[in-house]
Amino acid sequence: MIGNFRVKKVIIIGGGFAGLSAATALITAGYHVTIIEQRRFLGGRAYSFYDKETGLELDNGQHILMGCYENTFRFLRKIGVADKLYFQKNLCVDFLDTDGHAYRLDCLPLPSPFHILSGILRFKAISLSEKIRMLNMAKGVMFGNATTSSHDLTITEWLKRLGQGEKARETLWDIITLATMNEHPDKSSAAIFRNVMKKAFFSHRRNSRIVLPVVPLSSLFAEAAEIYINKNCGSIEKGIAVSELLTGNNSVSGVKLKDGRVFRGDYYISAVPYYSVQRLFAGTGFLGAEFNSVHGLRPSPIISIHLLFNTPLTEHTFVALLNSPIQWVFNKEKIFRDTAYRGLLSLVISGAHEYIDVPSEKLVEMALRELKKVFPDTSSARLLCCKVIKERHATFSPQPGVDQYRPSQKSSINNLFLAGDWTDTGLPATIEGAVLSGQKCAKAIVGI
Repeated sequence: MIGNFRVKKVIIIGGGFAGLSAATALITAGYHVTIIEQRRFLGGRAYSFYDKETGLELDNGQHILMGCYENTFRFLRKIGVADKLYFQKNLCVDFLDTDGHAYRLDCLPLPSPFHILSGILRFKAISLSEKIRMLNMAKGVMFGNATTSSHDLTITEWLKRLGQGEKARETLWDIITLATMNEHPDKSSAAIFRNVMKKAFFSHRRNSRIVLPVVPLSSLFAEAAEIYINKNCGSIEKGIAVSELLTGNNSVSGVKLKDGRVFRGDYYISAVPYYSVQRLFAGTGFLGAEFNSVHGLRPSPIISIHLLFNTPLTEHTFVALLNSPIQWVFNKEKIFRDTAYRGLLSLVISGAHEYIDVPSEKLVEMALRELKKVFPDTSSARLLCCKVIKERHATFSPQPGVDQYRPSQKSSINNLFLAGDWTDTGLPATIEGAVLSGQKCAKAIVGI
């Protein structure tokens, strides 16, 4: 209580990007915030951990950010870690084909959209006729018409409608789809993908740049966010689960924890994954459409394979692989600029439905076979240790029509708000989507 003014309290359930971004925005607006996180650490589905076998801090999965992540960068600046990101000057990606060929998508420092067009014109993996069709597609993405409508289409259907041949799809669009959507193009919403394309590639040149954390994920944001919240009179409860939401009169009146404590606030934010919503709200009697809509969301997995060799295998910072079940290889020594990570490669399989039940040792064998095709030194290098991380529920699958299952931030409950990359952000399940959802919750509360 300050004079006659009572500081309003907000209880946030979930300590991932969505919950933390909501918390920092609300603190800035003068609210008292309490975060409740059932795990012993913050970060949600983006975290790092100490691995005894390698002696290194490993990410649970490599995250690629893009220059269009405006909300994410604003959040990271607020908690003081914006300097822990590497920004490309211009979009540049090396593609290695398992048949031995190498290609580069290298965009010139020109105003948008000419920067991306310059990259396409100089991309040697596709023919001139395919490049011309890509240029025509760019007009469709930017301006749109009945022919280029993406409503209720898969990305594959949409790209075919835009004249994109199999070679262009396999060489470029499939990689971009899996990286941005974590799903295969024949299962992904063209409408969501078009939103991504317009924002990332056809708005401002800086938006298309790839951005990488130069420290492990927990060091990037979770630890700094915790310090920021604690320093600004917020509080965090870790390692304790919610047992019950106390409700009445179409409102939440409190959050009861497993140890019996009850936290009460003026407003409440659920920042848990979509697959935890039903458990969290079980027994509340809340029957709003948003609590039933999650039935329509399906998971899409990601597999990360960390391989530590006795010697570096490549000078590339990262590469995209063509004609391989593995889409990306990241050189952690180059990214972190830390010789402790010498010889460590992190491989990513997005939309990994086909491989999620394959035993880890088989995945490592497959990874080694694929690396030998693009990095010849793999055959003579010695694998010191490996770590396979399977995230079965890494994201929701952004299938056509999925937006009907994604609720807005303001729920049908008077003082309850919903955050998470699965909510109605217009984006696929990305860090930017999670941060945006948290900030939209904060804005809605401040506006009451």
